Amino acid sequence: MAAPHKLIKDRHTNGISILDWTVLSHKTSILNSQEIDRATADLGIPIPEMIFGNNYLSIEHNSGFKLEFKALPALAMVDQTASANELIQVSYAREWFTQRSMANQEHITDVIKPYDWTYSTKYNGTNLSSQEHMFFQPTMTETIDIDQLTRPDPILYYDENILFEDELADNGTAVLTTKVRVMPSCFLVLLRFFLRVDDVLFRIYDTRIYHRFGTNTIVKECSVREDSYRDTRARIPRAKGDDLSLLLDSNWVSSQLPVKESKIEAALLSQS
Repeated sequence: MAAPHKLIKDRHTNGISILDWTVLSHKTSILNSQEIDRATADLGIPIPEMIFGNNYLSIEHNSGFKLEFKALPALAMVDQTASANELIQVSYAREWFTQRSMANQEHITDVIKPYDWTYSTKYNGTNLSSQEHMFFQPTMTETIDIDQLTRPDPILYYDENILFEDELADNGTAVLTTKVRVMPSCFLVLLRFFLRVDDVLFRIYDTRIYHRFGTNTIVKECSVREDSYRDTRARIPRAKGDDLSLLLDSNWVSSQLPVKESKIEAALLSQS
């Protein structure tokens, strides 16, 4: 029997209220020119081509736990060190970087610093919780229950939300998205940064947030997957021939990339 729940639907917001949880996904248009000016000046870097700075996904519990996912805090974590724009090179990366900086300099009051032009970010959400124990800490005992997630339970609510996307001047793609799935017994959030630099590499930063209803714990798992473009392309089944469409599928690419880093943390809804 499904837990008592209520679907939420507004002009730009949809979500679900279930037990003591509220999950909201807000979607609207890309930032306007004034918002772009402000965001670019605040961040100090040219922002992605498609920036949904007002979009967000939030999960909130009546006890005071709240986690939010937004584009601008994610972009604030993009590397701006002196060598950042040289970490990944393509045939005309330097020329593109210079042209892009010049095109956006009217939006920035200071001199534009080098930055990671792939927009790689290990952002894993903004914790707005009201109590210290509701912030995530390393755990040796908590895990995401994969068996529960793979059961054929009904999905009460599902949503995808794009936070930002950039085609890297036709050199590939960088995209940050959220997905959320709420079942009668649990929910799962996936924040994914997906990077494809053609003929260079693939990179995926995943953050999964899991909670089983009736428990006191929220689990967060963060992982880094990365491999060369050549080796990933070589894993396309031969039956596909010259069809490279799998390289556009972040789920397939994720299944092929080796894990470089992984950590798991947990937060408590209330102190025991």
